[in-house]
Amino acid sequence: MNKKGVFFTFAAIALSVIIIMSFNTYKSYDMKEKTDVVAVRINTVNNFIKDIEQDLEKGLFIAGFRAFLSMGESIANKGTFITNLEGSFEELVLQGTLNNEELSLMKDSTFTDWSEKIEAQANKVGITVNFTILSVSITQEDAWSVLVNANLSLEVRDEKNTSSWKRNKSMAAEISTESFEDPLYTLNSQGRVISAITKSPITDFTDEGDVSNLLEFINNSYYIESNTSPNFLMRLQGILSNSSTGIESLVNLEEFQEQGLAIKDRSAVDYIYFGTQSTSNYRINNTPEWFKLDNGHLEIYKVQNITI
Repeated sequence: MNKKGVFFTFAAIALSVIIIMSFNTYKSYDMKEKTDVVAVRINTVNNFIKDIEQDLEKGLFIAGFRAFLSMGESIANKGTFITNLEGSFEELVLQGTLNNEELSLMKDSTFTDWSEKIEAQANKVGITVNFTILSVSITQEDAWSVLVNANLSLEVRDEKNTSSWKRNKSMAAEISTESFEDPLYTLNSQGRVISAITKSPITDFTDEGDVSNLLEFINNSYYIESNTSPNFLMRLQGILSNSSTGIESLVNLEEFQEQGLAIKDRSAVDYIYFGTQSTSNYRINNTPEWFKLDNGHLEIYKVQNITI
């Protein structure tokens, strides 16, 4: 082989090597670019999922809060307590209706509405979200709050099917019962006397015969915890039995008299006054003539030594 032939052979080999190396470099860069794009999409979906979970918890709180308001409104308008509390609450939260009747407070505020809004927002950024709400329930494990629980199936994927995420999700929203109207007062006064649940700042009711704190407690319709009384969920149903998460107030009969309502000669403890159980009742010194307490509550309100 002459020198020219050798030169052209080496030149061809070198050119081939350069072409192969360039191709491999381009291919590696192209794959890295595609990998980076996929990573960005996956990260976007992951971040969106976190936002979804926060939004769903917020939506569950709003829907649950409005559902309780709606049940209070229904009790006032219909003059009947809530039957099938679990079913009624779930119907309100998911459909915005109670016994198939639409309630204005739930308009555009159901958990279903909230889920649909999230789905619409997701579509705008190229993410598909599908919800299936499996169940909604309520429990009360504390005297001053209710826990709203929801179980749902959640599926999220980007529009190019680069990444997807699917699982069942459980979440809960804690709703304070303070400031909700007590259904026992609403129904038993024909809607004329309203008592908003307010946790009492008073813990010492009497001081050596001084009943000033007790009278303040009555006049402000304060509530205390009591394991002999019904809790908030029970009150919505008109159930007057005891609960470990119960609350109670003392009925101010002057308010009933001012509204032209007949008053009963019974203990002022709300669930006893509005109930039918028989108790031995006592007048308390330096309190209005209508005010009486049953034997079971004399020690609770520290009046056992000032009965009349």
